[in-house]
Amino acid sequence: MEMTTYQAVFAVLLIFFVGDFVGAITKAKISSMFVIMMGFLVLFLTGIYPANIMEVSGFAGVAALGQYFLLFNMGTSVDIATLKKEWRTVLCAVVGMAAAILGCAVVIPLVGKDFALAAAPVVNGGIVATTTMVKACEDLGLDTAAALATFIYAVQKFVGTLPASNCGLGVANALVADLRAKHAADPNYSWYAEQAASVGGEKKTYFWEKYKKYYTTFICLAIAAAFMWLAQILGNLCQGWVNMSIWCMVFGIIARNTGLVPSNLLRDFAKANGFFSFLSLCTIIPSLAKVDLSMLPTIGFATAVIFVAVLVFTFIVFYLTPAWKIVGSKNLSIGIAMCQMIGYPGTELIATEITNAVAQTPEERDAVSAKIQTAYVISGFTSVTILSVFIASFLAKML
Repeated sequence: MEMTTYQAVFAVLLIFFVGDFVGAITKAKISSMFVIMMGFLVLFLTGIYPANIMEVSGFAGVAALGQYFLLFNMGTSVDIATLKKEWRTVLCAVVGMAAAILGCAVVIPLVGKDFALAAAPVVNGGIVATTTMVKACEDLGLDTAAALATFIYAVQKFVGTLPASNCGLGVANALVADLRAKHAADPNYSWYAEQAASVGGEKKTYFWEKYKKYYTTFICLAIAAAFMWLAQILGNLCQGWVNMSIWCMVFGIIARNTGLVPSNLLRDFAKANGFFSFLSLCTIIPSLAKVDLSMLPTIGFATAVIFVAVLVFTFIVFYLTPAWKIVGSKNLSIGIAMCQMIGYPGTELIATEITNAVAQTPEERDAVSAKIQTAYVISGFTSVTILSVFIASFLAKML
């Protein structure tokens, strides 16, 4: 018996419920995205869920909108002033992304060009990069490559979390040991006094702050939709080389940094970012329905080869070349590079776990957090939120 619309809606959201529940009870040690993607894959392979479940549920009809709203909101989260201040972290993240792309390129003879191109932006980024590559692969009939991109997205947090955590612990232990040594040498030493030197200038009042009461849910959605319309026009004029996705993000960045809209417009003001993230996931899940058992060895082999290559080239770049000097630490540079596979909020959760494991006083907690959390969040933000979108748009044209 075929599913009804409401049965399909429940069936889809049930898997998301299970994913979030597992992520919550394991404190993100088991990624909710892994549970969701593996859950759908198993249910499709066993025939319990029909391949067209997104169409039956009605989510397919609006899913494409999610990516563009999400991109605009991601743009509004970009604070150019912060990126300038943390330029060393940003540069280190860029080098880490380049190392990952190089690793994917080197294994082309083993996995093929299509697999390598589909995988690279996903390793560099998150849901938007994955959505871009899955759509590009499906448009060209590369169903296995599309499934590979989705599979890599599902498991990459497992690959990145362990080195990011271990390297971060090394940095945090060294930092705390240094703080304790300074206190032993000078009982009046204060880390807070050292930080007090960096005082910002006078705060500017932005347009959105003057008219904050008008930024209601529907006004925020209408603002985003207006910029999406303009992004579509410019994307068509650029014939896809600078596509609508990139223009959506660029307009978000401009709108936020000129003060027209607040940071995270759709997340904090429209309260709609979670739904748009859900819709974006609904665009890549159908690629799993095209996987059959005969594809699994190919996808599994390619995934293993790609991640090994990415890790090897990342460690080579930051351990055997002077690239680590960008941030002054080999461990910190590796941790920063791994954040491209984790993204927010995973980067913040890892940084918090590191802080809790090492720091014993409020001062130590604040010092470790300022070092690790800032670096990890900025790195994940740079790679996942910003650059992976551009890389995915470019590599999609090369498929």
